[in-house]
Amino acid sequence: MGLFSKEKCEFCGKEAGMLARKKLRDKNYICKDCEKNCSAFIDATKFDTEFIKNHMEYMKKQDELYKKEFETLDKKSKERIVHEGYFGIVFADEIAMFEVIDPKAEKKNYKELFRYDQIKDYEVYKKENIGQEGKKYLEVGVKIKMNCQVGINAVGMSDIEKKLSHPCVEEIDILCARNTDTTSDTSLIIGHLNKIFGRASNTVFGSIKESIIGTEHERQGYKAGADALKALGSFAKAKMSGNEEDEARAQEDIKAAAESGMGYLSENRTKYTEIANEVEKRAWGE
Repeated sequence: MGLFSKEKCEFCGKEAGMLARKKLRDKNYICKDCEKNCSAFIDATKFDTEFIKNHMEYMKKQDELYKKEFETLDKKSKERIVHEGYFGIVFADEIAMFEVIDPKAEKKNYKELFRYDQIKDYEVYKKENIGQEGKKYLEVGVKIKMNCQVGINAVGMSDIEKKLSHPCVEEIDILCARNTDTTSDTSLIIGHLNKIFGRASNTVFGSIKESIIGTEHERQGYKAGADALKALGSFAKAKMSGNEEDEARAQEDIKAAAESGMGYLSENRTKYTEIANEVEKRAWGE
C-alpha cells in the first residue's frame, strides 16, 4: 500500500489516512477517533489489537468508577493542585485514588483514576536549560512511577503483585513550572504524596516537627513493634495459664499487630488497597 493510502481501523472498521491513524505492534491500525477510547498515558503503538480491545473495556469501567465515586465526592474531600493552568493532580484520600489533570486527558472519551497502592515511587524531574539564555530549568515537575503489569518493571512480578499493579501505565509526568530557577513549584504535590505514604516532610515546619516526634512512618513502625511485643507477651502468658479465652484474644492481637506491621512495611499501601477495593466493588457491583 502507498504511503498516503487509507487503512482500515481494526476497531471501528472505518478507513483512515496516514495522519488519522497509528500502527499497532501487530501491524493492525487504530484510527484517531478510536484512540480517544484509550488512556492518555499510554502509547497505543506499543500494544497489539487484543490488548487494546481489553484496554478499552478497562477504560469504560474506569469512566463508570469516576462518575460514581469521584464526581460525587464533596469538594472538601479532594485536594486539587494545578500548575501552568492545565497540568496537575486531584487527590481523593477518601477513596485512595487520584486524577491527573492534563490537556491530553481532556481529549479522551473516558475519565481515568489511579489508585494510591499502584504508586511505586515518585520524584522531582528537571529538564535543564543547557547552552541557552534564560532560567536554569526549561521545565520541572513530578514523576510518578507506577507498579505496572507491562514493561521491564513487570519482569519477575508475582501474580499477586500484578493484580495490585496498573495494567498499562508505567510513569506519569506532571508538569509544575516552565522556565524557572527552582523546583519549589513541585512542593505541594510532593508534600501530599509524602503525607499519603508517611514519608519525611518536604517543608521546613514539617521537618522541624518530625525531628522532635519522628515521621508518621517512623511512629507507625514504633507502634507496630510495641503492639507485636505486647501481643506475644499476652499469648505466652495465656499459654502458661491455660486460659483459652485469653489465648484466643492474644491470637487476635497478634493478627492485628501483623497487619499493622504490613502497613508499616508497605508505606500504608495495604490500607489503601482495602479502601480502593471496596470503592471499586461498590462502583461496579462486584
